[in-house]
Amino acid sequence: MNILELCLSPSLGGLELYMFRTAKNLSKTDTVFSVIHPVGRLRPYFEQEKLSFSLEKKHLHSFPLMTAKRIASLIDAREIDVLHIHWGKDFPLAALSKYFSKRKPRLIYTRQMKMTRSKNDVYHRFLYSQMDLMLCITDQLANEAKQYLSTENIQKIERLYYGVDVPSRLLDPKARLALRQTLGIAQEIFLVGLFGRIEENKRQHLLVEVIARAKKNDVAMQGLIVGHAMREDYSHRLKSSVVQQGLTQDVIFQGFVDRPQDWMQACDCVILATPEETFGLVLIEAMRVGVPVIGTNRGGVPEIIDHELTGLLFEPDNAEQLYECLLRLQGDDHFRRKIAKAGGEKTERLFETESHFRQLREYMTG
Repeated sequence: MNILELCLSPSLGGLELYMFRTAKNLSKTDTVFSVIHPVGRLRPYFEQEKLSFSLEKKHLHSFPLMTAKRIASLIDAREIDVLHIHWGKDFPLAALSKYFSKRKPRLIYTRQMKMTRSKNDVYHRFLYSQMDLMLCITDQLANEAKQYLSTENIQKIERLYYGVDVPSRLLDPKARLALRQTLGIAQEIFLVGLFGRIEENKRQHLLVEVIARAKKNDVAMQGLIVGHAMREDYSHRLKSSVVQQGLTQDVIFQGFVDRPQDWMQACDCVILATPEETFGLVLIEAMRVGVPVIGTNRGGVPEIIDHELTGLLFEPDNAEQLYECLLRLQGDDHFRRKIAKAGGEKTERLFETESHFRQLREYMTG
């Protein structure tokens, strides 16, 4: 099978990395060619793995005829059977590319973001008429798509959860303690990790607020913020708040790390504080290495966390609820181990990489 993976997003987040992982995994069984942004942050990943790719500038309008004709020629020249896209802004380009091509490959759209309005106008009806299958990463996204798409497209919608790799390594207690010591974190401290890009929507400031509350109440709790800054103004405000509240020893900024699951294992708990995350991949990554998790009760997170069974849920932006959840985990070792074990078992059952890509390939073959 010849597959064309298309993603012209210049960014580097879960969506873009999933596209890279898809190209890498499917290359084991099929011929995969990718089209990516020339100065996008995905390029080094493809170069390092020596994956087959070409470069295409981001189209600047919603009806990119010339770019579509170039990709249609590529589809025909490489005898592409499946055109697989990820980024919503690439959908018009992909639909036109299929329309102009002679081969008419199956167009599969992995939907990873919310759909917020009806797609029943003439323009969108044309685009979705070119789509053969939409794979939504949560049941919630699938239900939204069924609500907003025309009746004839509802039967094209399926749910396919992300897959997460088996951890490259699990730290023993000695290695875990050594990693904490590099941060200056004592063994008796309850360490709360928040992993992701530093931006306001990720709500790192909520963790700072919780740690400030813990310090005021003499609770042995500290925070670890891991990720690169997307907006320097927010990062500056965040770090200034930490200094002003006297928390420089209590909130640690680690920046971008190559092995985030190692750092997760250094934590006693990992939280996801985004008001509404479409999926919450970081939660599954933490659960797979046996770390208990807390997430917001919105978006796709409740499909990952069964409250009080595989983790804890709190209402978005409710610092008091988040604090109470953390106190519960800190104060009950048995409960913490119980939900961590159940969380790990759930991720192995529902969010396993090999199973995910096996199902994806089955969808591609039709």
